[in-house]
Amino acid sequence: MNSKIIYEQPFANKEYGSERNRIPSLYTLNDGSVMAGADIRYGHGADSPNNIDIAVAISKDGYTDWDYVMVNHFDDYADTVTSKDSASFIDSVIAQSNTGRIFVLVDAQPSECGYLQAKTGTGYCEIGGKKRLLLTKGKNGDKLSTFDFYVGDYDGDFAPVFTRNDNKITAYSIDRDFCIYENGEPLYTEQKGSENVKVQQNIFYSSAKLKCYKTTYLWLKYSDDNGKTWSHPQIISDQIKSEKESFLGVGPGRGMVINHNGKERILFCVYDNNGLFKDPIFENASVIYTDDNGETWHRSNKIKIKKGLKKTSEAQLVKIESDNYNALRIYARNLSNYIAFADSLDGGETWTTFRADRNLEGTRNCMVSLMETSKRINNKQVVLCSAGGNLTERADGVLRVGLTENNGEINWISKYHLTQGFYGYSCLTELSDGNFAVFYEDEPSHLKYTVFSVDEIGNINEINGENLDFKPNTSEKVLRSIKSKRTKANIKFKLGLM
Repeated sequence: MNSKIIYEQPFANKEYGSERNRIPSLYTLNDGSVMAGADIRYGHGADSPNNIDIAVAISKDGYTDWDYVMVNHFDDYADTVTSKDSASFIDSVIAQSNTGRIFVLVDAQPSECGYLQAKTGTGYCEIGGKKRLLLTKGKNGDKLSTFDFYVGDYDGDFAPVFTRNDNKITAYSIDRDFCIYENGEPLYTEQKGSENVKVQQNIFYSSAKLKCYKTTYLWLKYSDDNGKTWSHPQIISDQIKSEKESFLGVGPGRGMVINHNGKERILFCVYDNNGLFKDPIFENASVIYTDDNGETWHRSNKIKIKKGLKKTSEAQLVKIESDNYNALRIYARNLSNYIAFADSLDGGETWTTFRADRNLEGTRNCMVSLMETSKRINNKQVVLCSAGGNLTERADGVLRVGLTENNGEINWISKYHLTQGFYGYSCLTELSDGNFAVFYEDEPSHLKYTVFSVDEIGNINEINGENLDFKPNTSEKVLRSIKSKRTKANIKFKLGLM
């Protein structure tokens, strides 16, 4: 066993003045450095609407010396307070193309907007054969038909604003960060939660003269210098969101890069709540992808699900590689006691029906992390899984090692208890030295980073942890009871007793 080593970790308490950090993302970059992302949640650990920004931390090897960059930040509220009136960013997912370009995709939410508050529609309207971002001087939650302005084409760093009814240019313009100008001069507003601080108006703020529609926007940025600087944002939801959908959000964690038909394809998981309160399947996962390095985006079919899962939402992608079966696989959060998966044989465009992996238990209704690795055991691909092991609450973190069989099925050969107690969202990555890291919520609104190894028979050893023995808890007893009852029920069924 390796001696215990305590490494520095990304997003320790009070980074950026916040003690409440959530939603880990993690990705090993092309040069071997590691990027970790997180929600910086000020004053409160709740989801949007709330004052939330997105930052990343970068280490040259994934062990120490994390450098921080704030990638997405709204200024309408000071970084010491929160309010449901605040604009926000939430949930980050990272991927890097073979060109070296790093993408971070997040949900951008206007003031007073979150999962439950998002209005139906994209916030865009087709004008002159092109989709245009709509704006209003009224309330952002008003009907979209009352939005009297739209954003025109960018010429350099600015786009003019037009009236919707007669297509006349106004005195307003919008820069590439969606800040507002009048007659070429920036407009300012008081920053809430501070004294005598003025910030530039943004169409996502409740105090702005022009406001965007109250719905969710998929907000993409990229970096070409390994995360030191970031591009202006691109809203891509108009390309992939249905006008019938209200919330459309990312599956946080890791994206995927593949070669498909001779082109590089970048993929992210998303999910919607189109059927919320109207349909038994009230959340549905799908995949978005680009074949031109982020310029244009497409969306897969909404992936059908087996009845017992009840829904699918936050998801992660895995490349399945074996002698006889190669595919993309998506694993998703659902409402059963097992992690659900589906396969694609056409690079993520269409998918088989989601079904439960009956050998892969996981805390119901919580995000899980899975990834393929470069490691091989008995010439078989090694796949890792991180999930809560408790069946009734977010608790008891479990790491699993699986081997890909020739038919594409995963044989889960070992299980390691990482925590006893709270375990929420998590994200895995393979480090450049062949070890692995998991970045996870070990307490509500608190993140922890652990490095571990996998030996030649699939055993896991924490390198910077304590390798504590796990005492079976209620969840494992419940699981054994459930399996026992199923076995007895099958016997009774075969004997004609039920």
